[in-house]
Amino acid sequence: MFNKLIENIPILFKFLIKIYCINLILFFLIRLFFYFYNQTINLNTIPLTEKLMAFKMGLEFDTAVFCWMLILPFLLFTFATLIKNQTFLKVGNYIFITLQLILHFICIANIPFYNQFGAHLNNTAFLWSENPGFAFGVIFGSFSYWGFLILFILILFPLIYFNNKAFISYSNEFKIKLNYKWYNQLFAFMFFSTLITIGARGRTFDRSGIHEGLAIVSQNNFINKIAINPNFTFWKAMVCNSNSKKYITPNNIHEQIAYTRKYLSIQSPFVANIDRTIVPSTTTTTKYNFVIIVMESMSVYKMGCYNGKNLTPHLNKLIKESVFFNNFFSSGIHTFNGLFSTTSGYPSIYDEKSLKSYVKNPFNGLGTLLFNLGYENYFYTTHDPHFDNMEGFFKLNNFNNIISQYNFDNSLTESSLGVPDHVLLDKLIEVNKNRTSTKPFLSVVMTASDHGPWKIPDNISFKPNDNTPQENCTLYADWSIGRFMEMVKKENWYNNTVFIFLGDHGLSMGHTYEMPLSYNHVPCIIHQPKLFKADTISSPCYQPDIPATVMGIINAKYTNQTFGINILKEKHPFVVFSADDKVGCVDDNGFYFYKTFSNGNTYLRKYKNLDPVNYKLQYKINADTLEKNMMKVYETANYLIRKNYFLYN
Repeated sequence: MFNKLIENIPILFKFLIKIYCINLILFFLIRLFFYFYNQTINLNTIPLTEKLMAFKMGLEFDTAVFCWMLILPFLLFTFATLIKNQTFLKVGNYIFITLQLILHFICIANIPFYNQFGAHLNNTAFLWSENPGFAFGVIFGSFSYWGFLILFILILFPLIYFNNKAFISYSNEFKIKLNYKWYNQLFAFMFFSTLITIGARGRTFDRSGIHEGLAIVSQNNFINKIAINPNFTFWKAMVCNSNSKKYITPNNIHEQIAYTRKYLSIQSPFVANIDRTIVPSTTTTTKYNFVIIVMESMSVYKMGCYNGKNLTPHLNKLIKESVFFNNFFSSGIHTFNGLFSTTSGYPSIYDEKSLKSYVKNPFNGLGTLLFNLGYENYFYTTHDPHFDNMEGFFKLNNFNNIISQYNFDNSLTESSLGVPDHVLLDKLIEVNKNRTSTKPFLSVVMTASDHGPWKIPDNISFKPNDNTPQENCTLYADWSIGRFMEMVKKENWYNNTVFIFLGDHGLSMGHTYEMPLSYNHVPCIIHQPKLFKADTISSPCYQPDIPATVMGIINAKYTNQTFGINILKEKHPFVVFSADDKVGCVDDNGFYFYKTFSNGNTYLRKYKNLDPVNYKLQYKINADTLEKNMMKVYETANYLIRKNYFLYN
């Protein structure tokens, strides 16, 4: 019976599985060689589990690379089957072998390349010269690297041998089984296409495919690099980024950094960074716990500003017991912008996926600063933690505890956004109840229910009945916050915990200018009645201020490398934010300046009452000054991110 079952397996499937296994073995051996050749420090201190996880993730990257390579040969093999032509089958096999050899050549060339440049092969390696062959010349122009050609030859012979052996078996069966029915062939094609698509995508989850961030399994950057198959970075960079605009360091970058230092009140002699040592007036550091709840799509518009409908009774009640920043802005208009800026202390660069891109080094932001002070750091999300590389980014930045959809029973999932807000907030309370550590904690929580698809759980006491599902979800999200606060007030850690609530971004309501303010103007609330009296602060502030403000609350001495300040004690003259192809700023005089990069148009508004007049000619000096200073801060952030944190630098 077993032999009959084997006999009925499609011959193409048996052939491809054999070749897949051969390639995985060779990829593994090359990865192992990469590991031993390129390690520059003693890795004995790295947990074995992290090393094994890197090799396990390597299997996923290898599978994705193999499946991408397989698409053309698979189509050729399928076509040969349809026309029953063995010659065409052989042509497909020659192409198949050639593509495999190219993949393994890149993997082997990557070993000395990484040793030379500290990065996997990608198109930016060629930017060091106008000649695309320069990088390979540097590597293989040295006699000491010629041994890698021998390694490639050692890979070449067994690869060709086993491919030909498997192909002969496939070809012989192909001759015998040419009488396959057309519907059997159609079924086989659909089955293989599905497998190849899943393999190429790398994952079955509906919200994210495989990406570099999944390789972040350790605080050690080299361990993270082990997982990535260099073909993934090389071909992705060559194909996907071939039309991307190369970043060119501005000629006046030192002038821009000098202004940014002045903007941040840095008094020390000029150096090309924004580092400054913060020394508190007293030496006592009080390590309060912090719960930072980043609320999905929570614009002040939803709280009644800009003639919006007030949908947040619980937040409004909380404001009366807290410090409320009513002129607070998100760095961008996407969740990844808000999470990045809130934790890193950097403004977001427009239309750039920061959580996926900025994984070269950890930021000296919120996670790192508190981790170095002995905090346990947690990141909570309702859904797949790999979406937008949330888990990878937060792990890299010293959030060692990730709570996500994987930590909940599947029955609690409402949609692709995972579990509802109140379930996630309940989990935070549960985790804190079960903590055995006496260390202080930082919990960054990303809610999601106030986002489409607009779904509210049925099994709760709260039954919103507003006009639209969208408004009902806002009411539910607000109710979840109110319920959470009532519950945590009963916990023994409440009095020693500072709660910060802010929007990740707002919501475009189509009535607040070409760069809608309702998309960037978000609430920020700091709550701990034993520390802070109820107050409203109206000076402009933004998400990058959160790390410095947290460090100010605990009265810590530290090096501030962020674009933020302690907004409980200091003020900005203006703050900068972006919205994909637009960048804008608001100042402390009520002006809102913004610029659209796609067409170069600029606007100056008096935004507090949504004045429709463009004042850029009437107040030309104000407009020019805001544009010039805004771009200096923005370009300084852009430069420092690429210099220190950008993946492909």
